[in-house]
Amino acid sequence: MISTIILPTDGSDHANRAVEMAGEIAAKFGARIVVVQALLHHASTTDLRTICEQTGVAPQLVQKIDELENAMLEAAAAAYAPVPVPVPPDILRKIGDLVAQAARRTLEAKGVKNVATQVVDGKPAENIIAAAEHEKADLIVMGRRGLGNVAGMLMGSVSHKVLHLADCACLTVK
Repeated sequence: MISTIILPTDGSDHANRAVEMAGEIAAKFGARIVVVQALLHHASTTDLRTICEQTGVAPQLVQKIDELENAMLEAAAAAYAPVPVPVPPDILRKIGDLVAQAARRTLEAKGVKNVATQVVDGKPAENIIAAAEHEKADLIVMGRRGLGNVAGMLMGSVSHKVLHLADCACLTVK
């Protein structure tokens, strides 16, 4: 019997398909879903802007992302090389809240009655495993790939780490 599902999401296409799948499973079994969104520290400004636009965010947040991107371009031009400009944690937290709430809306539209959300900071795989242990999850449903970059593919993806570390069943969605 499936009574608790952990649903990590980063707003990527695979994660959004995992939200749909988890919603169908939870609705069938009457399961509770805990949405876990780890702050997107390594996401590009392009990915962050896309997420904001897809979730219908206030224009002020998109404007802040545009300002950060412009600062990065100016610094790169001055240095004759790419210069990363970190996105402030308060902006990442707002985006995380948007992603989690978008997942909640999708789940509730599928008939899921019990949805909790968590926006966390830290290593995504560790946060997902911790949530699964704390919530005594029966199942983790997550996208096979997220917003990660090439470095993530070389070092190992979050879904790969979770599959190896989780004590409960895991379902990856493509």
